[in-house]
Amino acid sequence: MLPNGEVLIINCGTAGIAGWEIGSEPVLNPVLYRLDIVIGSRFEVQNPSTVPQMYHSTTLLLRHGRVLIGSSNPHKYYRFINVLYPIDLSLEAFHPSSFF
Repeated sequence: MLPNGEVLIINCGTAGIAGWEIGSEPVLNPVLYRLDIVIGSRFEVQNPSTVPQMYHSTTLLLRHGRVLIGSSNPHKYYRFINVLYPIDLSLEAFHPSSFF
């Protein structure tokens, strides 16, 4: 939940299950849910992420309203090459559209 009451829905795959090479089809576009908007318009798709957050993803709300995102990959071991979703050790800062 963001400081303004909106709910951020972020990170997942749409096929398979999390982990062990089974998860696939990452959702790159976060969605904001706004309870105070008219029914039928409460979900707002945000700009896409550049990194698939497929497994063990976590978010941290920062003081200024940004959301820090990090995750691992769906593999049994650290794999950086020759896999569909290589491990990415970076963090991403998400900026909800309603904050800027």
